[in-house]
Amino acid sequence: MKKLFLIISAIFGIFTIGYAANEDPEIFDKVNKDIKPYINIMPPGVKTIACISPGTYPDSKLHRQGIEILRKAGYKVKVMPHAFVREEGKNHAPVAGKVADFYAAWNDPEVDMIFCIRGGMGSENLLDNLDWKKLKKRPELYVQGYSDATFIVCALVARNNGHPIAGVMAGSLPGITADAIDAMKKINHGEQLGPIKVETLIPGDCRGLPLAGSLWKLCRLVDKNYCPDATGRIIFIEASKIKPEQVREKLQYMIDKKFFVGAAGVVFGQFAKIDSPAELQKVLKEIAPKFGVPVYNGYPFGHISRCYSVDFSRSVEIRNGSVVFPAVEKK
Repeated sequence: MKKLFLIISAIFGIFTIGYAANEDPEIFDKVNKDIKPYINIMPPGVKTIACISPGTYPDSKLHRQGIEILRKAGYKVKVMPHAFVREEGKNHAPVAGKVADFYAAWNDPEVDMIFCIRGGMGSENLLDNLDWKKLKKRPELYVQGYSDATFIVCALVARNNGHPIAGVMAGSLPGITADAIDAMKKINHGEQLGPIKVETLIPGDCRGLPLAGSLWKLCRLVDKNYCPDATGRIIFIEASKIKPEQVREKLQYMIDKKFFVGAAGVVFGQFAKIDSPAELQKVLKEIAPKFGVPVYNGYPFGHISRCYSVDFSRSVEIRNGSVVFPAVEKK
């Protein structure tokens, strides 16, 4: 009887793991088999990439496939020791392990880029336990992630260290669209991206450095000592699995906390896996005038396969209802 119970439990476990992976909004059903588009996808000079798991345990085979894509594309990949370690009874690595991985990746002189494997939940605990004095000053070190990694990339802006990019992670990499791959290359190589037409909610042209992230995480960031200053920046906001009333509540909280004061503009990205798109549009139009800046909607950034990278160090402008990342002047 006990043996039968174990067999049934194992089968149930397989199905639930598969279901959880399919429910992960950062990974996509379609998998790209051609490796050629990924060659030279990272910024020039990036040769060694350290992969970390700051959030939820990466339980899908697509997380490992994303890492293999980087290797096959010609990059040396260092998977940090706790990236695939699960703390007993929890769905993430021990906080001490995540912190140790971050220190090791950051301070490794061979590492040119830190690439997050998955979001989920847990990056907040990593940041709350980080001793910033243990991180060398490395403004050239690229750090990429989105979703839960919003905490990390935004904290780097606040601490004026590293080169943060809001963009897809290892688990997302195998399933992103061809134009998302192309957009990632253009952003990373300083080429012009756009113009990309967006919906105008509050008209007006604007220009500045961008800041981007998940609404869920940005709302928590406003109460942290590593919350970035939005002054002069164009804020890109996305979310997944969120109700329209929650969007209203979280945006209002950020407004009340003065997060948007001094910002140059606000751009809503994609709100994935939402039940009431029409109601969401009503909420966005209702709250848009409260920002006091130009507001736009519909940029391809978020938990979708057509997710474009946002480099926090690259100027972005909105003119005539379109978003443009101008080409970076070569030095």
